[in-house]
Amino acid sequence: MSKITLENLRYRYPISKTDVLRGVNLQIPEGKVTALLGPNGSGKSTLFKVLIKVLSPYEGAVYVNGEDLKNISIDALSKIVAWVPQEEDSLFPYTVLDYVLLGRTPHLGFFNMPSEKDEKIAYNVLTQLNLSHVAHRKVPTLSGGEKKLVSIARALVQEPETLILDEPTAHLDIGNKMKVLNIIRGMANSGKTVIFSTHDPNEVFLVADNVAIMNGGEIVSEGPPAKAITEETLEKVYGVPVVMHKINEKQVLVGMRQEDFKSP
Repeated sequence: MSKITLENLRYRYPISKTDVLRGVNLQIPEGKVTALLGPNGSGKSTLFKVLIKVLSPYEGAVYVNGEDLKNISIDALSKIVAWVPQEEDSLFPYTVLDYVLLGRTPHLGFFNMPSEKDEKIAYNVLTQLNLSHVAHRKVPTLSGGEKKLVSIARALVQEPETLILDEPTAHLDIGNKMKVLNIIRGMANSGKTVIFSTHDPNEVFLVADNVAIMNGGEIVSEGPPAKAITEETLEKVYGVPVVMHKINEKQVLVGMRQEDFKSP
């Protein structure tokens, strides 16, 4: 398990004069599911790119297991953190097995081929995610939901302590969304630290232990979902009135009030 701490993170893109991250402070507890919730442009994806060293903040620091991220090499980080981007299109028509085996790269020597042990790890993950039947199919022939699960499988064969997923349920039907959310919850139950971003408060209520709500590059609310997510906070962040209720003692977002819909 890994513990990640963000201290006063500030970042702006080179062509911009405006900070995309504005003094972000956040403790990401180990072995738990932490969700980043917020609208488009709130800074969620940028924050993730800082966590995986694609971007460097001009101020502040990230600590992974107490060590400054600046001092952790990409090779070392890839054995701790695995990243599942929002979209991932392979230019080469890999089979599912070969594509998933790419996740073993951090554990292989330079120019070394995957061993029998690596293939066994890959098959075990594919079986765990109910993907063994597509192991020898070409990735481009898969459905959108299958491709997302294969991307998660590639990340899991890295055997990371922490899994970071950028909007993992985007563009998926409800069945595949539930599969992905179950995987997220299962990874935390097995001891991994999981961080994922979403636009949907209901996904947070379903699987997250903690949530950080982002808006305008800042964290405006954080904590256990039942406390951090309120009608007032969501209305402020998304700019629309919302209604929340409890179903079976679980808080859920029902949606907008009927009276707030206006005919054109």
